[in-house]
This record gives sequence, C-alpha cells and structure tokens, in this order.
Amino acid sequence: MKKVVLIITALLSLGMLAQAGSPTVRSQIRNPSGKLLYNTSTTGNTTEVRNPSGKLIIKSKTTGNKTEVRSPTGKLLETIKTTK
Repeated sequence: MKKVVLIITALLSLGMLAQAGSPTVRSQIRNPSGKLLYNTSTTGNTTEVRNPSGKLIIKSKTTGNKTEVRSPTGKLLETIKTTK
C-alpha cells in the first residue's frame, strides 16, 4: 500500500514540475475593429489556434530548425525550415 501511494505521489509531482517548466501563454488575435478572430495558446514548443467558439483550427510544433503545421485531424499542412 505504501509503495502505491509513493508511486502516485511521484507521478503527480512529476506532472506538476512539468507544468511549472513550461507555462501556457494565451493570447487573442483581433481585427482592427476589435472583433475576436482567434484564440492562441502556446505551451513549450506547441501552439494551438482556435476560433472564438473553441474549435481547433491548426496546431504547430517547433523542433530544432523546423516547424510543422497540422490540421485538427493531424494531416501535415506545411513544414517551415529556418536557417540560423
């Protein structure tokens, strides 16, 4: 019983540390008149863009010098390579 409690505590602690290491940054994209167009949230190297009702539009992930943009179904839409 003690081992189970210790394992659960360790897993919860690791989860909290992972969240503390990469906080979520939320922002809004609005048109010049102030109407909300998109909501974005970035956690670590992953960015999600959603419409005002909350439906996922695109999801992008950056690794090294490459950014992959995917549709809500997971289909690769575009790969962007950057040079340093």
